[in-house]
Amino acid sequence: MKKFLAYTIPVILSLAIGALGSYVQSPSISSWYPTLIKSQLTPPAVVFPIAWTVLYILMGLSIGRLVALGDMSVVRLWLMQLLVNFLWCVAFFSLRSPLLGLITILILVALVFAYTIYSFSIDRIAGWLFIPYLLWLLFATYLTGYIYLNNPTTATLSAANAPQSSITIPQSSTIYTVPALPYLSGALEPVMSSETIEYHYGKHLKGYADNLNRLIVGTPYEGMSLEQVVTSTDGAIFNNAAQMLNHIIFFEGMTPEVVAIPKRLESAIVRDFGSVELFKEQFTDAAKSLFGSGWVWLVEDNYGKLSIITTQNADNPICQGLNPLLVLDVWEHAYYIDYRNRRSDFIDGWWGIVDWQKVEERAKFSPSPEF
Repeated sequence: MKKFLAYTIPVILSLAIGALGSYVQSPSISSWYPTLIKSQLTPPAVVFPIAWTVLYILMGLSIGRLVALGDMSVVRLWLMQLLVNFLWCVAFFSLRSPLLGLITILILVALVFAYTIYSFSIDRIAGWLFIPYLLWLLFATYLTGYIYLNNPTTATLSAANAPQSSITIPQSSTIYTVPALPYLSGALEPVMSSETIEYHYGKHLKGYADNLNRLIVGTPYEGMSLEQVVTSTDGAIFNNAAQMLNHIIFFEGMTPEVVAIPKRLESAIVRDFGSVELFKEQFTDAAKSLFGSGWVWLVEDNYGKLSIITTQNADNPICQGLNPLLVLDVWEHAYYIDYRNRRSDFIDGWWGIVDWQKVEERAKFSPSPEF
């Protein structure tokens, strides 16, 4: 009976802490977390509750085995890591702080590593039962760190909250600033809500500008145009510069007005795709089938030929010598608030707010009098 209790009590306690953590996470899981920029390695949402349930059981079995063997010396360390595990949920999800989440999970990794080493010295089975938990935490540390490095943590949202108010983003005195939207924050509803605009434009885009201005100081790229920075850099500077440029093209390419396709743009589309309908069909298929996060572009080459390409992460067609005319953002944060996981509905609605006049204005090359 004592051995049975030695195993079952820690397992039940682990699962109880896990359930409490899930309760704390739930409001952010449904609203805040989907708006974050996440690593391509992030598993589907359904994986997390399954993985954590298995890990909590293994966690309980590990300490249960040591207790059953009569070793109580590591119980305090086990309880401490369980508490920090819960505090990570609070820091990251409840407080919505990737920085605090990263600090907390690093502490948790240290505690779990210490427990694992100690448990191996007492009983190998108890140690092996904790190895999956340690590996998962290392992976979770990477995911949390990626979120911290790629999402703005101090960017301010627009002062406008009502759908009818315009967004004004405070501009810094540094080089790269976010252009004002050519429409009001609620003007694109119901396709795109003011809440989405406030998060996506007011937080994400402003965050890229802030990060870029901070990272570029003292580098050879300081003073370059945004396009020059994108084509000249890599790493963090490229990611923030390219994401800034991508988002500017995306937001400037939409309008609440019904805009007909200008004739010379229509002629070019018909010339290269067969018809406007076939172009939209190909573009839509590319957007719906793009795996993970990325962008779908209508681009123009040096000879004026139009084509559709997709890019992953922050990549921009100018890095391939192409001129971007139109882009659709299919990162999850672009549509999750309004559509949850219904990307197809977002894409279908987006066609009704495309600013075709702006698309034509971005065209640079004219191989014929028609275009």
